[in-house]
Amino acid sequence: MAGIRDRHTKISLYENRSVGEIINIAIDFLRQNWRTALRLSVYMLFPIALLHSVGIFTLVMSLTRDNYNSTDMGFMLNMLFFFIGLSATYTLILTLVQYYQGSADGDLSMLTFRDVRGTLWRNFRRVFTAMIPILLLMVVCSLFFLVLMIIPLVSIAAFVAYFLLFFIMMMIPIYYVLEGASLSFAFKRSFTHAKESWGKLFGLMYALLLVVFIILSATSTPMMVFIFAKDSLLPSGKIDMTTEMIFSTIIFVFLVIETFFAYLSMALVVTAMVFHYGRNARLQDDLALGSDIDNFANL
Repeated sequence: MAGIRDRHTKISLYENRSVGEIINIAIDFLRQNWRTALRLSVYMLFPIALLHSVGIFTLVMSLTRDNYNSTDMGFMLNMLFFFIGLSATYTLILTLVQYYQGSADGDLSMLTFRDVRGTLWRNFRRVFTAMIPILLLMVVCSLFFLVLMIIPLVSIAAFVAYFLLFFIMMMIPIYYVLEGASLSFAFKRSFTHAKESWGKLFGLMYALLLVVFIILSATSTPMMVFIFAKDSLLPSGKIDMTTEMIFSTIIFVFLVIETFFAYLSMALVVTAMVFHYGRNARLQDDLALGSDIDNFANL
């Protein structure tokens, strides 16, 4: 079909692309390798999504029943598995990119979980290691920006600056994994490149988060309908314990589906960020570092 890139046409990572082109090429990359990406997602992301859903379900049920004793446990489970799930999503996409760039024709159709599990584990450790200081820094910055938010003339600028800082920090695991350097060097690289491309990064992330919001709004609608129906029937005594269990089971199933789609949506965001990284490397570096990634299969 016209306008659709052939699945065996290898996509170059190091190209100067606009925001729209980066989003399109990220979609092309995932479309080329959707079978492999989905297969690895089921192995790696779905179990985390299932456990993450337990935390969200506990939190939602405790709030709807005004049982605040379980709220803290649900919130902690939610944050823990979000942190793990985000790290796993980065790991999956970065590993795919490494094997893709290291292949001759960009065909990953024969790649299996057994082939990549060692690389996945190694990359996950690096991503998780990078995420810990990022999380701590963002907590500190949150407190600082909350103080600034109470100043009327400064609040809007502080809001934009906070999210820009967040987007820049979310690029750090990409530098840390793809370039194989130290974590401090990855921090430096991320902020150095951001000096020249912060506007494109902000525009890219704004567009991607809008797409993710639309996807998650659509996938969460069935779950919200069942929650509303359950809460509407309970106060009037029109629902027995068996029916309540059925409602709760259906809500949990929809919640698992929504959480898994949330991880898949994050995979699109990370993929676009990787190609944004490639754009920065193309424009600001001599591309010597790219040879290690392109020859990954031979390392």
